[in-house]
Amino acid sequence: MKYYLGIDLGTTGTKTLLFDQNGKVLGKGYKGYDLITPCENFYEQSPNDWYDAVVESVKLAVCGFDGQITALSVSSQGGSFVFCDVDNNNNLIPLTNAITWLDKRAEVEANEINEKVYKITGEYTHGASAISKILWVKKHEPQIFNQTKLILSTSDYIYYLLTGNAVIDTTSASMMDVFDNKNLVWNNDLLSIISLTTSNLAKIVTAGDFVGKANSKFLTDTGIKGEVNVYAGLHDQFAASLANTYFNENDLIISTGTTWVAFIRNKDKKCGPFFIRKHPDGGYAYFISAISSGTVLEWTKNNYNIDYKEMDELAKNCKIDENLLVYPFISGNGSYRGKNNLTYSVEGATFKHSKGDVFKATMEGVAFEIKQIYNIFLEKGFNIGNVIVTGGATRSDVWMAILSDVLNKPLYLSKNADGCCFGAYSVAKKGFSGNYAKFEFDGKIVTPNLENAKIYDKKFTKYNQNLKYKGENYGTLR
Repeated sequence: MKYYLGIDLGTTGTKTLLFDQNGKVLGKGYKGYDLITPCENFYEQSPNDWYDAVVESVKLAVCGFDGQITALSVSSQGGSFVFCDVDNNNNLIPLTNAITWLDKRAEVEANEINEKVYKITGEYTHGASAISKILWVKKHEPQIFNQTKLILSTSDYIYYLLTGNAVIDTTSASMMDVFDNKNLVWNNDLLSIISLTTSNLAKIVTAGDFVGKANSKFLTDTGIKGEVNVYAGLHDQFAASLANTYFNENDLIISTGTTWVAFIRNKDKKCGPFFIRKHPDGGYAYFISAISSGTVLEWTKNNYNIDYKEMDELAKNCKIDENLLVYPFISGNGSYRGKNNLTYSVEGATFKHSKGDVFKATMEGVAFEIKQIYNIFLEKGFNIGNVIVTGGATRSDVWMAILSDVLNKPLYLSKNADGCCFGAYSVAKKGFSGNYAKFEFDGKIVTPNLENAKIYDKKFTKYNQNLKYKGENYGTLR
């Protein structure tokens, strides 16, 4: 029997699952870590926390297991990175906290290089782009920039600590904004803008490529015995797609977490306000992020000092109120809403409204943003099949019922909330045996209430009409 570890390096923690060769989960571990916010728009993490969380989550996953781990791979947050020096013994020395993908510090730098980037890629950069934030460090912390030997994203930092090899898969490299997405290589023209060369970045490989054997330190730290092959993984949205290959290519996969992401894989090249990348299993991946989604409910929960179960209980007893609208943009809006800096707001609230009404309207606001994205896919020619939902929000029966009613579509809810770990396991299995894992749908189906769907259709129209007054191009398709 072969055994595998699927590790998901998330934004707020790392989760590890232990699998047998048939995909059965034998163990689970999780270790969280904090975001560091020294000032507005700065979102950092300690890279030491990344490694410590991998070790602790692996230890929990293999606790009591006495078999031989065959291989591991990872799913990872994309676009977070750390500046590193390397000593004479090839040990990594982090020079900074990691700058996460949430960080928006570099608006000034983005404006400085926008035209240059556009001429090379046909796309504009922004304050959260990795290339802009690397330039920010070059300008504001030149001593760190000049001392840097390697800039490593989350996954390649872990690979280096496990194997001593600096590699990055194509899907993760594409999040670093200095990547040639057509030829799958680092783009030297983009690198020259920020005074870097390919020697400052990890070697590009494909998901499932062999990285190396896990070193003795990692084995000692985790208590694993024997040899473990480490295979290059992939960005978390691609991992989720590999874990949800139940039906057909044009299924819409909604991954719910800190940010909700709508993802479709298609063989044809299409244009639109999508993040478009080649999929390692063929064709193209298209996805759009609803930036304020999981974050807005967490913010609401914390401010009302209540847990998610209580929120569900209060919300489910409330009727749909067509006049109570929550615009969920607590951490900004995605580019699919145009260039506006939309913010959180509640409209139509009166003394008659309870906490439950606000909770329900907040869930509706996120669902409306998913419907907006859904409509963009339709308008751009996608023939959407089934709608699959994975991640933590699937635990909320109330939220999933609202989403089904708003989309007026059945939802296929993945049984587990650990799709990224399943995707990482699938890649580890491909690396070792040559084939991705196959999965059968074993979750539950939520069907829409047709009367609610009619009400939500009207409420969604009102929601979008009100957004017109918050700025021009509120829903421009580009």
